[in-house]
Order: sequence, then structure tokens, then C-alpha cells
Amino acid sequence: MHSPNKFCSFENNYFHIDENKKLAEELKLYFGNPKTDFMWKLITNRQKMAHALRHTEMVVLRKPVGDFSTIKSTNQANQIMTVADTDILTKTLLFQEMVAWLEQSLINAGANKVEWGRIFFSKHFANSDIDIHTDQGQYFDYYDRFHFVIDQTDNENIFHIRDEDVKLLQGNLYWVNNHVPHWLKNTSNKDRINLIVDARIL
Repeated sequence: MHSPNKFCSFENNYFHIDENKKLAEELKLYFGNPKTDFMWKLITNRQKMAHALRHTEMVVLRKPVGDFSTIKSTNQANQIMTVADTDILTKTLLFQEMVAWLEQSLINAGANKVEWGRIFFSKHFANSDIDIHTDQGQYFDYYDRFHFVIDQTDNENIFHIRDEDVKLLQGNLYWVNNHVPHWLKNTSNKDRINLIVDARIL
């Protein structure tokens, strides 16, 4: 069985795609500015609906289209297939340049075309866990998940996927197997920030 992106089989837990330390540093500085703190409070449904994600916040660049007042669980949310850009993406040049780099990285890795799903920054709080979970639903059957690590203490953040402790390094882009049980542990005294990208590779 292979993932839609054809880069690797579901037997793999992760796959390194590209590196961009300069971009990671620019994004780290962007979110290090206190003037951007409000962005983490704009959309809070993910951490409220999913108990496993209660120690996180998000800044959303592409999101599902629909009336979220009627959605009570992540299982319901993961059936929504229509996704659209947010104003944050359309009005922020740095984020647009980041998406362009992501697309080129996936093309360099073998894609002919990239179809974007959700894209968001995730903040995982210092000294906290993201509980074990598996991403399921129509949405995740269609899209694969990628992580670009922006700001973390590399040796104090563990991403456990299935049966392996994986260290995703700052400034690097990875495909991750979110179709199997996985959890994260941030043992450092600083929040971890990474970009989570869902894409279908054509």
C-alpha cells in the first residue's frame, strides 16, 4: 500500500524531503514578534475539539469551508473536503513565499502537481505532550501530511510514530505517516512551532 504522494509506502514512518534553514529562521523571527501573538487566538476549534491537541494552538493559512458551529468533533471536521485560503495567507507575503517553496520542494521530489489541503502553523507548548492519536476520515484518505519544523530544541522534542522515536530537525521538511498511531513530546522549556501541510501529490 502506498500513500497518495507515491514518495514512500505506508510501512515508512517518515521521509525527509528538503531543507531550508533560512526560511525557518525568518518564520521563527516573525512569530517571535509579540505583535503576532494575537494570531494564535483567532481560530481555536482544533485544540478544543481534540483532547489530544489541548496543549497546542494554531495559525491557519488554509482551512475547511463550512459552518463550524454545527461541528462537534474532529471526526466530523475530517469529512470536509472543501478548503480555502484565509486572509492571513493572502495578505502575508512571507507565507506566500513559503507556500511557493513548499510546492517547488515537492515538485523537486517527484510531484507533477500539488493540490493543497489545510495549511497551518502549530504551536506545541513547552513541557507538554500531544497524546497518542491517529488521523482518520475522508479528508486524510485523500491528503498526505507534511511537517516543516520552524522553532524547537531538536534534542528535546520527540515525534513517536507507530514504533519509532523520530527526531524531525529544525529547518527541515518531512512527509509523516499520520495514518498510524503517533504522539509528540516537548520536554524543553520553549514552545515548539512547526508548519503542518496537507497536500495531494499528482
